Amino acid sequence: MTTPFDMNLMLAFGFCGICIYVGVFFRSKIKFFQSFLVPACMVGGLLGMILMNLKIIPLREEDFQTIAYHFFIISFISIGLTSGEKAEGEPSRLKERTKGALWMGLVNGASMSSQAFLGCLLVLLFGLVGVNLPVQFGLFLPLGYTQGPGQALALGKAWEAQGYTNAITIGLAFAAIGFFFALFVGVPLIQWGIRKGYTKMGKGELPDYFVRGSYCDGDVPEPLGHMSTHPGNVDPLAFQASAVGFVYLLTYALFYGLEQVVGQLGSSTWGFFFFFGMLVGILFRVVSKQLGAGHLLEPRTQTRITGFAVDILLTATLISVKLSVVWDNIVPLLTIALLGGAWTTFYMLYFGRRVEGYGFERMIAQYGCNTGTVSTGLVLLRVVDPEFKTGVAFETGIYAIFATPFIMTCMLIIVYAPTWGLNIYHMMGIFLGMTLLALGLLRAFRLWGKKQW
Repeated sequence: MTTPFDMNLMLAFGFCGICIYVGVFFRSKIKFFQSFLVPACMVGGLLGMILMNLKIIPLREEDFQTIAYHFFIISFISIGLTSGEKAEGEPSRLKERTKGALWMGLVNGASMSSQAFLGCLLVLLFGLVGVNLPVQFGLFLPLGYTQGPGQALALGKAWEAQGYTNAITIGLAFAAIGFFFALFVGVPLIQWGIRKGYTKMGKGELPDYFVRGSYCDGDVPEPLGHMSTHPGNVDPLAFQASAVGFVYLLTYALFYGLEQVVGQLGSSTWGFFFFFGMLVGILFRVVSKQLGAGHLLEPRTQTRITGFAVDILLTATLISVKLSVVWDNIVPLLTIALLGGAWTTFYMLYFGRRVEGYGFERMIAQYGCNTGTVSTGLVLLRVVDPEFKTGVAFETGIYAIFATPFIMTCMLIIVYAPTWGLNIYHMMGIFLGMTLLALGLLRAFRLWGKKQW
């Protein structure tokens, strides 16, 4: 068919919509998906992946990868534009929440660096038995697990530009396996914790609409957000989305300006576009507040934009996985991914049992974050804390403040090690040092104590 405009991206977006609709239907009808809280984007994305690999859908994987990349950036920009929840309560309560967020940040930082060390170690071990893998193969473990599909996609795209064939598919496969750990190990962990009495809130009674994944006629749904502009002037959603677009353009202009000063930026540097987008979003929000217009950036609506972007990102990510590439690498892929998941499970349980207060709740939230995304962590947390009364949800919202130094150091090493002349042994030494530093800080701040449960 000849069309006056390029329709490929919108057709791919439309297919993502079909997959999410089907996912919502299956989640509402099938007990298995409800028991493990499998999100509609994952159910639909897996179905879309099967149809694409059977060549039933005449669309290109590259279009879904493009959608996933841009929605990944949109999700981070929206996070930057979202003002944080203000902590309330007595000073002692605020201190407890800060300590909880610090524990989460240090555990998250040590999680990524230890996963990176393990990934490199397994690449070396495969080399000893005659299976030669690029070091990037092992580094997809922390990228796909702790950083999630968006980062695996972004760096996979950069590495493909540098000659690593099918890097995107390998990275996305790691991310998909990470989500399987988050749900199919995370939910049984929750059930075990409730059965043993390790949760502070007891057994959380989730409302039917949460388990079902959709509201029925007569249910009272939560509001999407508040209107900060009058629809007679500009639709409130259009205004909030326009802020995201504005920041996207500003971030692109920043990269364009850098290229004029330092020369062409490498593909690896473009892999950090998401991070700069978040920083520009934060700056945009701060400047708006100083100009007296900060109230126009409505946090609930921005949170919904973040959720919208993440759902589309995850759906497009799964659809674009090429099963033939996965099969060709199935042994090293499953070995590294499964051992990485087993390590992450042991690691989170060990340190979760040794932090005072809401140890189980913090552990399960971070387990979701370190195998999926922050949204996954909050979904798991809601099972044991349905109304978010413990304050762990707030800690989950701010732990990145403490995790960022570790995460960014690991990311810089992962991206620029070849440029800086670092080999795999140098990288392993740095990752191990970062892990030990984070664990040392846990001990120094008395967040690694005796077994609590």
